[in-house]
Amino acid sequence: MKRWQHLTVYAALLAVCWAAWGTWQWHEYGHQCQAARETLVRQASSIAGALVGGIRSHRRMGPYFADQLQATIEELLRSQDILAVALCGDGETIVSAGKTDLLGPITAAGTATAWTDAGFLYRNDFHLDAEPAGGYGPGGGFGRGRGSRWRTEAEAGNPFSGGGDFAAWLLLDRHQADRQCADALRLRAMVVVAGGGVFLCIGLAWMATIWFFEAHSRAGVLEAEARHLRDLSQAAAGLAHETRNPLGLIRGWTQRLAESNLPSAEQRDQARAVIEECDRVTARINQFLAFAKPVDPAPVAVAPASLFAELAMILEPDLDSKHLKLELSPTDCDCRVSADPEMLRQAMFNLLQNAIQFSPERATVEVRVRKAATGGCRIEVADRGPGVPGDKIDLLFTPYFTTRSDGTGLGLAIVRRIATAHGWQTGYTPRSGGGATFWLEIHD
Repeated sequence: MKRWQHLTVYAALLAVCWAAWGTWQWHEYGHQCQAARETLVRQASSIAGALVGGIRSHRRMGPYFADQLQATIEELLRSQDILAVALCGDGETIVSAGKTDLLGPITAAGTATAWTDAGFLYRNDFHLDAEPAGGYGPGGGFGRGRGSRWRTEAEAGNPFSGGGDFAAWLLLDRHQADRQCADALRLRAMVVVAGGGVFLCIGLAWMATIWFFEAHSRAGVLEAEARHLRDLSQAAAGLAHETRNPLGLIRGWTQRLAESNLPSAEQRDQARAVIEECDRVTARINQFLAFAKPVDPAPVAVAPASLFAELAMILEPDLDSKHLKLELSPTDCDCRVSADPEMLRQAMFNLLQNAIQFSPERATVEVRVRKAATGGCRIEVADRGPGVPGDKIDLLFTPYFTTRSDGTGLGLAIVRRIATAHGWQTGYTPRSGGGATFWLEIHD
């Protein structure tokens, strides 16, 4: 499975876990809000129950009861949680106190509880039976001669003495419950964010662990392959070296045979052909040995431009055979880099030889040495050849890839191997107006 597919799976799992965590925290937030509101409901129920209980037990006190009831209600309002209290019966308010305008229109019927912008509105309906006849006089109560008259006075000043259906209305401040809900929301939001961070860290640790084991496994496979290729390279280099010795012997005897005045021109041509083939195979073997040879640079300070004259002299026969001109572009850059001189010379030689082989006759091979954007030195070798087809560019610098019928495909591969050993970069750029530009970027 590709890495992006792993990432997609991990992201989906992370999203599912985080969504489940967030859903759970949302339910917990709802439970906390419900608990805060139920506390306020129980508080209102307790206050209303106490108020109704007081009315039931003290309504026989006559006209004094109404004054005491008003005082009791106003005493309740000393609590910061109670905003308004009202008692009503038969659609009329009997007694009230506080911010009664926030209660709205109150009657003996209505919603038992309501959450309004003003607060929590609570209604407690209760029923009172009428006082029994007789009062506290003869035939009906305690004392002498006062019962009937005293009861009449009590009923005149007490709206509850006749009994009936009543309602106690309370308006409680909801700010504390709302604050508890807001605090719960902030807490749950932080828990969700923290949980997401934990899930993310766990996911990253999981991915890192999997990638570590995958990398460790790949490293083991690559190490085994590298060891196999190293052994194979040594065996091939030994075979090439052993082949070169008898090849040299064959060439030497053929050379002597060609110089011994063979009786026919055909035999002399055959001897020269054998010598040329021996030289061609020897050149291929030498290139292969150069590529297979372990690269261990011994860097010193080198000026790449100083190698130009030496390489131009070495390549002069190849240049003259195609009437080519090798030109070093003027530059005010005196680049000096840390490089192995022999390896740098080999890399520049391969780039120049490649340009010469692809250049048309009477063309110019241009060499530019300038400062690189990274601060190092950039060597560019440009020709006016056919360039490289777009579908072949990715194959450049790989061993044994060539677009020439007589090419070995090792010249550019050796350039890249030298560049890699030094930590440099090498590449190809199409040349404006046709041709190719191969470059070597040397870092300090």
